[in-house]
Amino acid sequence: MADETSYTLRLMRADELELVVAMWTRSKKRALWWIAVEQAHTPEEDLAFFRDVLCARGEIWLAERAGRVVGLMALQGDHVDQLFIDPDAQDRGAGSALLDHAKRLHAGGVWLFTHQRNERARAFYEARGFRAVAFGVSPPPESEPDVRYEWSPG
Repeated sequence: MADETSYTLRLMRADELELVVAMWTRSKKRALWWIAVEQAHTPEEDLAFFRDVLCARGEIWLAERAGRVVGLMALQGDHVDQLFIDPDAQDRGAGSALLDHAKRLHAGGVWLFTHQRNERARAFYEARGFRAVAFGVSPPPESEPDVRYEWSPG
């Protein structure tokens, strides 16, 4: 595993939108393979959602290594709305670096949702100190069982 400090973490620039959305799409299609609605989104729909929703309601933090964007975190205050790492760069510390950054920015605590079925993500968050605090169902059109995770210091 790469040293987590070997990543540059920075806010996304407007001119990187298409590049970042392409990486996000690759990653979420692989991670959420069982969710038909995610698999069916067109590149244009993904671009519009990312630009008009994720960028509009928060900050997009990027993990960059050797000049290449390898991960992103959409952060709305203390809510990690999205955390995705390029499939070719997974298991090398970028996700941990982004989560640690969110913890530094919001030292009182951070929260997020993931799908109950996403065992890989659940294990990742739990290994980094997040606790499952509520189980429910994500809003339509997904309507998938989900779990809320929270991290707090101490």
